[in-house]
Amino acid sequence: MGLGMTEFLSTQRIGAIMVREFNEIIRDPLYLAMALLVPPFIMIVFGFGLTLDVENLHLGVCDRDKTKLSREYIDSFVQSDTFKMIGYYDDLKKITDDLQTSKLRAALIVPENFQHDIYHGIPTEVQMLIDGTIPLRAEITRGYAQGVHQEFLKRIPKLVPQRVKAFMPRQGVIKIIPRVLFNPQLKSVNFIVPGLIATVLMFYPALLTTLSIVREKQSQSILALYCSPVTKVELLLGKLFPYLIIAIVNFAATFLLAIYLFNVPFRGDFLLLLAATVLYVIGTCGLGLMISVLVNTQVAAILITMVLTVLPSFLYTGFFVPLSTASWSVWILGRFVSATYYLDILRGM
Repeated sequence: MGLGMTEFLSTQRIGAIMVREFNEIIRDPLYLAMALLVPPFIMIVFGFGLTLDVENLHLGVCDRDKTKLSREYIDSFVQSDTFKMIGYYDDLKKITDDLQTSKLRAALIVPENFQHDIYHGIPTEVQMLIDGTIPLRAEITRGYAQGVHQEFLKRIPKLVPQRVKAFMPRQGVIKIIPRVLFNPQLKSVNFIVPGLIATVLMFYPALLTTLSIVREKQSQSILALYCSPVTKVELLLGKLFPYLIIAIVNFAATFLLAIYLFNVPFRGDFLLLLAATVLYVIGTCGLGLMISVLVNTQVAAILITMVLTVLPSFLYTGFFVPLSTASWSVWILGRFVSATYYLDILRGM
């Protein structure tokens, strides 16, 4: 009862446990490589492989008008980076078949009298068929198609001969001018990469911390610590600090990859981000310590850690879909996941 705080927490004993833990890590080259090399590897693989940009989309064209203006309209799609011309079609059934077999991802059908109707101010409709197998990609494709269409409408006065301009309908008095904030180029990498950083730092520190204790429980070497004068708090802190340092190193590696490899712009205060990161990884390492108490095998530790970290960080944090547009149940669950708040900080900066 009379023990002082200095006796309850011995920096010498905590330091000894930290040195012991670092020695355990260094003696196992595979474990050391997993601790330092896997997070940047995950960053590179997912950063390049997981993209929401729609580029070189296979496009088929059916031009029923075959006039100069219809060709100009088709060229406006072909010249964009989004669409890649596969060929011209005369048969709508062939277009439908190629869409079903994924040879085409989109098809543009220009109606008859396209040029005549535009010259005389008659409303006309152009049909765009989009492969909706992946809804998100289809929605992005539709947005790009509408953008190309609007750009063509702006060019019509320059394409119409002077003698028929009198027949052109007047422009409406209402205009909509889109302006994209925070991500003007609409690059998905600026959206995905911060999410990957939050996910990696959610899963990896928790996993390493869990495995460090479970491995000792399996080998019975942890019994030596039970017999030592080390207190529970000293044991926890000694186990926590090495993996906290490794997590900060992983953050630095993924942050540099985001800035210099993926060219994600950084607009915030780095010291503030670092402080938020330290708090975040303390929580994830603490989660790993809690899991290590519940399991006794490394396989169980890996599975439970993945379920409690990776799945929530993908599904309930706004990684893909903003929580403001999610269902109420997803929104509530997201409030209990620390990655939700850290991801907001990362994307905000």
